[in-house]
Amino acid sequence: MSFPTRKTNASTSAIDNIFIARTKNYSIYPFINGLSDHEAQILVIENIVLTKQRNNITTKRDINDHSIMEFQLLLSHENWEEIFREDDANISFKKLLNIYLRIFHSRFIKKRKTSNIISKPWLTKGIKTSCNRKSKLYLKARDNKEIEHKLYYKHYCKILSKVLKEAKKLYYKEVITKSKNKMKTTWNIIHKEKGSLTNENNVKSLRINNHTVHK
Repeated sequence: MSFPTRKTNASTSAIDNIFIARTKNYSIYPFINGLSDHEAQILVIENIVLTKQRNNITTKRDINDHSIMEFQLLLSHENWEEIFREDDANISFKKLLNIYLRIFHSRFIKKRKTSNIISKPWLTKGIKTSCNRKSKLYLKARDNKEIEHKLYYKHYCKILSKVLKEAKKLYYKEVITKSKNKMKTTWNIIHKEKGSLTNENNVKSLRINNHTVHK
């Protein structure tokens, strides 16, 4: 490896390295992810045939008012006399459970659903380009002693941060606007973003957006 993974004004060091068998069909370079003072390492391997990305398949039981009524009706028509006559409590419970599960699985059938999940749909092509430029500016500011480069990098980061927040806010606002149950959608967003919404101001912002939509 020809670059350090951590560089300060006083020292440079190479840690968290990637080890790979000697070959000419790869390249490795640093990547600034903003999560640590250590740079990430990107390993690019040439001539690899990638398999087609599979869609995410989820299963969900079809539970609705009609299936619930049928389930209750079948339970009411079931003959439970054999269970009540059983002296062994364990055997009695197993028979009860078998009957219950048989009816449950026959009424509440699992359905498969295929979907393409985008983890951050608010990241447009333009924003991704800006993020890549931010990484290049960081390297330039880090390796250059001129204060102008560092000031420009900080200014660029500040603007990009505002753009990211605004894009995310507009995306969620549109999701809430199109939702039939705006309150439920708002709370789903809050629970989904629980890891990143670390202060009350962000939660308050979502509530204000929801209030605006209701108006």
